[in-house]
Amino acid sequence: MNTKINCPVCGYQDIENNICPNCDTDLSLIRTLQELPLIEKKSLKRKFSGWTLAVALLMLIIGMGLGVGSSLIIVQSGLYNATISNSNTTVVNSIKSTANKPVTQPNIYTVKPGDNLSLIALKLCGQGGTWEMIVKANPELEKRKNYYIDPGEELKIPNCQEKTE
Repeated sequence: MNTKINCPVCGYQDIENNICPNCDTDLSLIRTLQELPLIEKKSLKRKFSGWTLAVALLMLIIGMGLGVGSSLIIVQSGLYNATISNSNTTVVNSIKSTANKPVTQPNIYTVKPGDNLSLIALKLCGQGGTWEMIVKANPELEKRKNYYIDPGEELKIPNCQEKTE
């Protein structure tokens, strides 16, 4: 009990006992902790020996050599290429006859208040029509922000069957 400590509660200094005379705080735990010997920190770094490092590098080189060697063998033998040959070839004519279609002029629609391109396509073409068909027939709409249309504007409406055929 030779060590003098200060009370952490009231700040009374140079106390030699385990109890503070000013505030009756028990100082025995603080005294016990202060009297413990200091322990030096040991470095946790562990150096590898030369032979351990050499074995690890040798295993790495062997592994890389096996990987490169096996990939070269596979590439040269052509095992990765799967070829499918079909001796029966059939030619399908997909030419659409254009002689049967009559040339039709697109309809003209005057935009009403509250209309938008989707509503117009739904009214005139039903479920099969899309507003993109109307934009394609009216290239000036592509320059506008959000394909904005004004009431009273006249739009060319393409034939709705052109899309479905």
